[in-house]
Amino acid sequence: MTNRKVHSLFRNNTAVVGKPIALLVILIIAGVILTLFFLMIPDLIKETQRQNVEGELDKIVVEATTMFEYAENGTCKTLAVKFPSSLRFVVFGSAPTHGTNEPTNLNLDEHTSNNYYYVMDDGTIHPFHSNARFSNYNMTQIALFHPGSYTITLRLCEKGRNTYVTMQ
Repeated sequence: MTNRKVHSLFRNNTAVVGKPIALLVILIIAGVILTLFFLMIPDLIKETQRQNVEGELDKIVVEATTMFEYAENGTCKTLAVKFPSSLRFVVFGSAPTHGTNEPTNLNLDEHTSNNYYYVMDDGTIHPFHSNARFSNYNMTQIALFHPGSYTITLRLCEKGRNTYVTMQ
């Protein structure tokens, strides 16, 4: 093989010598994309779990708010909800005061009874506010739920000057 043929072989991008470099670049780019994808999977799982919890909470809150604003005293509604195992607990009728720890004082405070929040297993706290006031069935305590399936009965009740949506 002459020197001219060898030189033209290296200058020709379609030659066999040019292909491994192109394949190496493609493999590196594909590796980076796959690595980023696999690094994002835990975040996608957490987001899906969070959305599942909020979907179940929305069932309760939408019905409670509608009852609170438009229904008559004594109105009842039964809902089936299922909280996933990635949830630590849900509190209706209180604002977070103990960080990620479950509340120890379950007494109802009328100043925070229109709040609710949930804590995930990863320690994130998600607080919310509602027009409806929440309480347990006898209007003396907050409502606390853990992971699992529940059939919750919402009832619109009056206690003094305040109206509550009780949960049983």
